[in-house]
Amino acid sequence: MKKTNIIINAATGRMGKELLQATAADKEVTLVGAIARAGHPMVGNDVAYLIGSEPLGVLITAELSSELSKDAVLIDFSLPDYSIESLERAVKASTPVVIGTTGYSDEQLKQIEEAAKSIPIVFAANYSVGVNSLLGLVKQATKLLGDNSDIEIFEAHHKHKKDAPSGTALALGEAVAEVKGENLKDVAEWARHGDLPRQEGAIGFSVMRAGDIVGTHDVVFALNGEMVTLRHEAQSRQCFASGAVVAAKWLIGKSAGLYNMQDVLGL
Repeated sequence: MKKTNIIINAATGRMGKELLQATAADKEVTLVGAIARAGHPMVGNDVAYLIGSEPLGVLITAELSSELSKDAVLIDFSLPDYSIESLERAVKASTPVVIGTTGYSDEQLKQIEEAAKSIPIVFAANYSVGVNSLLGLVKQATKLLGDNSDIEIFEAHHKHKKDAPSGTALALGEAVAEVKGENLKDVAEWARHGDLPRQEGAIGFSVMRAGDIVGTHDVVFALNGEMVTLRHEAQSRQCFASGAVVAAKWLIGKSAGLYNMQDVLGL
């Protein structure tokens, strides 16, 4: 079986290191590139220094364009502006992309949709199998309980996370809104202050940023006299990295288009 060639963008970041480890551990893939920002002290070193392994023969570089090709998949967990720049280069090189970056603006989301007309892209807020199963469970619960409950979404992440609510929390809200036939932007309550009452039919969001929390998401259906809570708690970032590698393998040979993790898992 032919192995899938993988390039890791933002390889020196939190998720970048997890992706390097997941790639190194998967016998069905080959790491062919690791990208860091220009001037990073690790540029020029073997990726082994980042994950504590034996030398892998892959040097960290700041030259993304030189690594891209149609025979490799770029996995990108970076920051929105840099991610879009990388995506534009991937389109020019006909390189498939797995995107795990969150916090995009509406304009940047349109750019991703446009890029998917030229290359295959998997774009998901969360790559864990558990979270994607949770999305399905939330839809089922909304069908059963949505008309008779107040729905709240809580999420917690480490203090360094820059976007809020998280992309996963938004995806959970979208799942609820889709079942209810609503536009999330029309029914979301992003923050509460003062003495305003809860709006009928609202989907409330609560956010915690503290410590080194990997990621916790709760969807609460509050009925009269009882409450149903669906929760996913990530124990480590490895579940996200492993899922992204699965998505990269799945993406090879796919036609141009915008896919999600539900497509990858066949859910």
